Amino acid sequence: MSESSMPQLNPEFFASQIFWLIISFAILYIVMAKFALPKIADVIESRRDIIARDFEDAEDYKKDSVIIEQNYLDSIKAAREKASASIVNSKKKLHQSLDEANENFEKENGIVISKFESELDAKKSSILKDKESLAYEISHDIISKILGKDALIEDNVKDNIKRIIKIRE
Repeated sequence: MSESSMPQLNPEFFASQIFWLIISFAILYIVMAKFALPKIADVIESRRDIIARDFEDAEDYKKDSVIIEQNYLDSIKAAREKASASIVNSKKKLHQSLDEANENFEKENGIVISKFESELDAKKSSILKDKESLAYEISHDIISKILGKDALIEDNVKDNIKRIIKIRE
């Protein structure tokens, strides 16, 4: 027997070491195969089931979210169309009311203008009818204030005013 510092390296004990190694690995294998590995396999299988179920749920949620998003976009589109239609109707009503107000204003303005023109024509014609007498009175007053009351003869003043008015017409 040789002396060495480590007995496991001594070839004399190799057979017993191999025997106990096989026994310990066999026991370890049996314990692992019967108790630990089935529990680990069950955990792995349940994790696979949970992951698969979560993946299916995620797919369902994705489909639901796509449907909800489409409904949301459709409702936004409908709201925009409704708002556009409302704006168009409001513009039409506003234009109609403005047109009606403008027409009413034009009618009232036309009535007032025609009334004013007729009054103006009446006053103008009444003034033109009396133009000779007005001119005579005004010129007679002016001449009488400047030259005195008996400065001119009335017939001469009237004839001169008539002649001047006819020339200017």
